[in-house]
Amino acid sequence: SQLFAIVHRVAISKISSNSSKLGIHLLLGLFLGYFVWNVDFLHHCASAIGFYILFLVLPWGLATKVNFLYQLGYLVVGYYYNNMVTNYSINWTTSQAIITLKMIGIGFDLNDQRKKNPKAEQVLPGLFEVFGYVFFMGTYLVGPLDDFERFRAFINGDLFKGEECPSIAIGLKRVAHGIFYLLISLVSTSFFNTDYLFSEQFLALPVVLRVLYVTVWGHCGLYKYLGVWCIAESTCMYMGYTYKSNGDWNGLRNVATSAFHQSVRLQHVIDSWNINTSSWCAKHIYKRCRFLGNKILSQLITMLFLATWHGLHLGYFLCFFQEFFYMFMEKGMDTNSLIRKVTNHLPAIVKKGIAFIYTKVFLSFALVGFELYHYDRILYIYQAIYFICPVSAIFIISSNIMFYEKQKPEKKD
Repeated sequence: SQLFAIVHRVAISKISSNSSKLGIHLLLGLFLGYFVWNVDFLHHCASAIGFYILFLVLPWGLATKVNFLYQLGYLVVGYYYNNMVTNYSINWTTSQAIITLKMIGIGFDLNDQRKKNPKAEQVLPGLFEVFGYVFFMGTYLVGPLDDFERFRAFINGDLFKGEECPSIAIGLKRVAHGIFYLLISLVSTSFFNTDYLFSEQFLALPVVLRVLYVTVWGHCGLYKYLGVWCIAESTCMYMGYTYKSNGDWNGLRNVATSAFHQSVRLQHVIDSWNINTSSWCAKHIYKRCRFLGNKILSQLITMLFLATWHGLHLGYFLCFFQEFFYMFMEKGMDTNSLIRKVTNHLPAIVKKGIAFIYTKVFLSFALVGFELYHYDRILYIYQAIYFICPVSAIFIISSNIMFYEKQKPEKKD
């Protein structure tokens, strides 16, 4: 896809016919799908066809609901057969996960447009265009997640002016970042590997060193995602697909790397990691739960959706439940008068250091489930470090309740 993207930038983008550009992109995407997934790429065709038929024959309000169930259900069945029965995690469902969000998102967007202008003519994108969106080679395999309007603007030549785009140079810089992170992942995981977690040597370590090892191990496991996402983003950059505005080419950035590495709150991690998926969930899941009238319940439903979208392994659900639980704890800490009094007496650098360690330890504890999948393996590690994070969280939440103090609004001059 890297080569195809450069070919697009120097050749395909010069074609004046939008339908020709769309056709070329679709053919390249179909070829890429067959090359990577063999005949399993037909599952991705089923998502596009299913979406199109539902919105063609059903009222759009009903089609939106049925489409949500169809797309997510298709992914879940794929997970069950491929990852639970055969225990093989790299397969066509990797791309299907991205396509699922694409197809659900375009359905929601079309229905939202209908609600805003109920008297306007309802125009369904053509099947050819929907297939082009699904198999767009820049985002097809592993993302980054994009919306249909960006894809349409790109094909129609409305996303940016060609003379504004130094995207090959920017893309090469991003792919270099990706290779760098993959090398870090390769080297770091050779020192902090999963096998050691289940060795007698690990259990022989003092508990503080065990916690430290799990913390570093958890972060080492994230570098492979950083590397893959940077390389995937570079493909889009070559084509100018990541254009945002005024020379900003970070329209599809999935990780704010500096903010992520310097995070001193779990909220900072959420804001800087897997940005596109988080934004999608905020728009299409969390905000659509407003009718419940309860933010906590809306957050819980969003976490449940995210866990299901990642896979059916128990570890995913444990990971995202802990995200919900620890975020509940962290928000309460802002109104904890005891914590405020203690931290007010600490130097700024000490407070930042404690916050940094807290963030990394709690993040890695949740990642145990994400990386190890299975209950027995997860429980083994949690027992080895005495469930330090959930136990600490229970004490902190209790403290948040006991020492709750409503923050006074800042006075305006």
